[in-house]
Amino acid sequence: MRKQSLIRATAVFMLLAIVFAACGCSVKTKRQLMQYARDKYGDATLVGAHQKLKGNDSVVTVTMQDKDTGIEYTVTSEMVPVTVDGGNMGYTEHTSSNFEQLYYDYLIAQAKDELDALADKYSLTYEFQQGMLELKFNDREASGKAKEASEGFEKVLGEYDVKNLRPNIYYCSVGDTINVGYYDAETREYSMSNDYSVIDYVLTNYDSEAVYLDSMTAYINQFLSNQEVKGFFRGQSSDPMGTAYYFKDKNGDIFVAIDMEEFGANSSGIRLFRDTASGMEEIDY
Repeated sequence: MRKQSLIRATAVFMLLAIVFAACGCSVKTKRQLMQYARDKYGDATLVGAHQKLKGNDSVVTVTMQDKDTGIEYTVTSEMVPVTVDGGNMGYTEHTSSNFEQLYYDYLIAQAKDELDALADKYSLTYEFQQGMLELKFNDREASGKAKEASEGFEKVLGEYDVKNLRPNIYYCSVGDTINVGYYDAETREYSMSNDYSVIDYVLTNYDSEAVYLDSMTAYINQFLSNQEVKGFFRGQSSDPMGTAYYFKDKNGDIFVAIDMEEFGANSSGIRLFRDTASGMEEIDY
């Protein structure tokens, strides 16, 4: 216990040393923010600036207008707290900008007619989400052309992308909960997800009336005993992570499906569990 505490304390100290060494522990000046904006997003003119210099509450913001697109955006430098285990360990400088989101909106506006035509062709809707372009298909049949649709969107956006800042990742889904796959525009590779494989297995082998609800990341030790984890995951130093798929059975009760292969087990197979007062209990079927 004492050794683990010492290791953790040393790691925290090293992290803080890196954080505080990497910054000057003060906000950027107006001139520095202007240079940051031009280096990161291209030639731009200053529209205005605002600053409040008050210790850890200091904030400096510049408003810039991009010369290529006319987009007016802000770049802000501020002090933010460094928190470890809920405790404030000090402050460090953080620079942020709303340019990329505004640029995504600009791309959509410029290419709207062509993107809308693709959306109609492939029966989907589209929107930017956290740096990715999400293609949400109307149904499973339409999602069968996820790679082709992603390539079409990438080609159109590439024609309007004067900054080379369009998203590289296309997240493909059906509805709000079923992940179909990902398209990486840089490698031009499409990776199919496991959602429908798990859903089909459950409907075929356990409950044909089950309703898929959602999925979330989980640790394998939420489902298996320590002994089982050691047996299935020999040589792994960290707790294996994967996806837990949640369903409602024909009686209205919730159960969970996991695919052992997704967690990196040396033995594959889909296993089902119910969440009980004493923990996850495997379903015998």
